[in-house]
Amino acid sequence: MKQTTLTNSNYWASVNQQLFLQNLERNIEQPVFLYAGRNTNFCAFAVVGYVMSRQDPLGYVQFMISLYKNGKAEYAGVMYKPSEAIRRQVGLVLYEGELDRNDADQMLFFTLADHFKGYINLFHLRYKEGRELGLWAATNLSKFNDMLRATMKAEIQCVGYDLIRLKLKNPVQFMQEKIETGDVFLYLNNRILRRKNHGKVKKHIPTHFVLLKKLTEENGIVTMTYWDAGFTTQRQIELTTFKRLLYGVSWSVRNRK
Repeated sequence: MKQTTLTNSNYWASVNQQLFLQNLERNIEQPVFLYAGRNTNFCAFAVVGYVMSRQDPLGYVQFMISLYKNGKAEYAGVMYKPSEAIRRQVGLVLYEGELDRNDADQMLFFTLADHFKGYINLFHLRYKEGRELGLWAATNLSKFNDMLRATMKAEIQCVGYDLIRLKLKNPVQFMQEKIETGDVFLYLNNRILRRKNHGKVKKHIPTHFVLLKKLTEENGIVTMTYWDAGFTTQRQIELTTFKRLLYGVSWSVRNRK
């Protein structure tokens, strides 16, 4: 049943009801356009939102509407209750492209960032205005896997590290095999794949998560098709460059109980 109207929320003062519903409808019809913002550290949360809206559209919408109405909501047995500081901020994000007008995406990203924490967030646990651009919203590999396990109806497996490049004898064959079992997620140093203002200190560490859709290699050239926080992209790079970018691979195994 399509939700066409909502009353004002007592919890999200700055969320526009119409924009919220339009955002949800677009995410169900075209989840590929779910956008993380230009300079935020929301890329990992965008991947999770993309998977939720694609694999479980009804559950995703029910979760989001419950979150809007009640200020808290349960998904897959996990209760999410974002802080008052989060609820004040959602709907007010500016200068981040499509994220400015997508109130549902803002609500999901801030809620996930408030709930899931890794060692990288230890000194930035509480939200303050602007922290979506810094370490408060940053995601390391184990935290990303925790989010996948909490939201996906599948077993999640992983190889990789936060600070050491992943060394696989044949990474293309390895990932092709994983794509056959389910979804494959890459943890990358994104200096080549996407320009983003992460600052000098992050130039030589991984900062980005993408959903891999297809990967082939011929004569030392890798062709990869991947979803990256609002865009599906095909890119050709040298195999040696691909290996330098790669820090982690997470994948789902469908229909495991």
